[in-house]
Amino acid sequence: MTEPTTKFDWGEICWLANAELGNSRELSLARMFIDPGASNDNHRHPNCEESIYLVRGQVRHQVGAQIINQQVGSAGIVPRDTPHRSTNVGTDAVELILAYSWEARAFVLEK
Repeated sequence: MTEPTTKFDWGEICWLANAELGNSRELSLARMFIDPGASNDNHRHPNCEESIYLVRGQVRHQVGAQIINQQVGSAGIVPRDTPHRSTNVGTDAVELILAYSWEARAFVLEK
């Protein structure tokens, strides 16, 4: 099965489940890869919280005013509508599993 993938200048997101794919009516699920030294855009999700599980790599999250260095095998939660971004602070690609508590998660860029 080929996962629908969205590519960015910092990495990519591979969608596994959501309303757009038609295979979920209650959540969105994705794999995200961040290139070494790169960060995704600062953003928020006004309609859902986000769970982030670190599969491999070294990542630092900014969640609101808080800085979090996540460990491989751990999960964290970003509260609904909280600005956040993730930065790969290692030398290899970061792989994360993302789960959202809504099948059509909203995405709003922050400045």
